[in-house]
Amino acid sequence: MPTDPQPRLSTVPTIGAVPPDEWDRLAAGAQLYQSHGWLRWAEEYFAELRPRYVLAHDADGALLGGVATYLMTEVPTRYTTWYDPVRMFLAPHCDPAGAAERWFPVLLVGGCSGYHGELLVASHLDGEGQARIARALLDRCRDLAAELGAQTTTFMYATKQTAEDISRIWGGAGPVIATSAEAIIPLDGAADFEGYLARFPSARRSKLRKELTAFTGSGSRLGRYRLVDVLTEVTPLMGGHQRKFGADISDEEIGRYLRLQDKHLGSGSVVFVDERDGRINGFTLCYAHGDTLYSRAAGLAPEAGPFAYFNLAVYAPIRHAIEGGLRAVALGAGSYQGKVLRGAEVHGLWSAVVPPEPLEDGWREVLGRPFPQAVEAGCA
Repeated sequence: MPTDPQPRLSTVPTIGAVPPDEWDRLAAGAQLYQSHGWLRWAEEYFAELRPRYVLAHDADGALLGGVATYLMTEVPTRYTTWYDPVRMFLAPHCDPAGAAERWFPVLLVGGCSGYHGELLVASHLDGEGQARIARALLDRCRDLAAELGAQTTTFMYATKQTAEDISRIWGGAGPVIATSAEAIIPLDGAADFEGYLARFPSARRSKLRKELTAFTGSGSRLGRYRLVDVLTEVTPLMGGHQRKFGADISDEEIGRYLRLQDKHLGSGSVVFVDERDGRINGFTLCYAHGDTLYSRAAGLAPEAGPFAYFNLAVYAPIRHAIEGGLRAVALGAGSYQGKVLRGAEVHGLWSAVVPPEPLEDGWREVLGRPFPQAVEAGCA
């Protein structure tokens, strides 16, 4: 099919300016984090990041490509800390004193949440046409960074090939950096949960069964709800989980986070809970999108049953996904060993960065070294 050699580019301040069906056709092969609903949630929750969406249309007005951008003007203190380039690219390897003043503002391209960034291009275009649209979008993002006074431009949590392509389009001004990884359990060929278990050697299968029976034998009951039905109960569990791992966040803020997710994504939500005596002692929040079930949040009370995490975050989502005809469960980043032992495949995620210039010698020397999480995942 012929492609428009000069796509019409525009920038809009809200994803609401793009009809959901039009955007979701463009994002049909992308992950949850590029869906219209997820972007609407991120736009409202992270309003201070001043989102803008760079769009490419053909001469007839058909949407050929799009990418989300966000302007981070200050060092983040909540969920977007994992998108802070100083924290991710410098701090693990050198003294970053004074870096914030030099690196910020930062233009985030591809996403600000979910730890998976993508550039969307219409699938019906041929390879040359897709490359033309991608270049046009990314060139516009560089221009936008200059217009907004951004000192740094970065596209984070992409596949290595995507990050390399983006770096090349941006002139190779900075390195491609191993940043993280995502763990995904493929379910192809598993007709039921027993089919999933059958892929493991006998000794491993026996261990997994023991984790299942220990949980149910403890008196815990596995419940399954929509987010709206248990939002009040799971909010303090998520808050406690976040604070346990160093986040400075209140239950009130967690409640807002979840209420907005329910507002924009609730119809696709499923929450697996550990219930006992009318009390919820643990949960995992997931969203179904495309052919995948995505695990997004969790929390456990001390009273949770044995192996509650694996029952709520792995086994229950697998059962649910198989029942719904889904092909994979995406478990996200971290705890890679435990996830791999339960059938997950680990895929590395990389970042392309255009740092401020001139760049201090000490920072230039370390820029490009992998973030520790990528090393943990074996992807660096």
